[in-house]
Amino acid sequence: MTVIGEVNLVTHHQARWRFLYRGHALPGGTSILTVTDGFQWWHFQCRSEGDNMYCINGSEWSRFVQTRINAMITLYSKEDGEDFHRIRVRP
Repeated sequence: MTVIGEVNLVTHHQARWRFLYRGHALPGGTSILTVTDGFQWWHFQCRSEGDNMYCINGSEWSRFVQTRINAMITLYSKEDGEDFHRIRVRP
């Protein structure tokens, strides 16, 4: 699995997570990312901001972050044949 981004979640990430990504696994414009940790599923809003910058935000993202402050998360690209991204959460 290819890493899209990693972040140690802090309070200000509830509003959004803005990150640099130079790969091709994320679409341009605005989209909904279906994400799983293998047990739960989420739908996060993702927006391309140009110059390889992306932003994940929205109400579901905010709730996700709120219960995981100080956790390290890693977002991975889709695998062949999958229509979802994987996320790893480490407390």
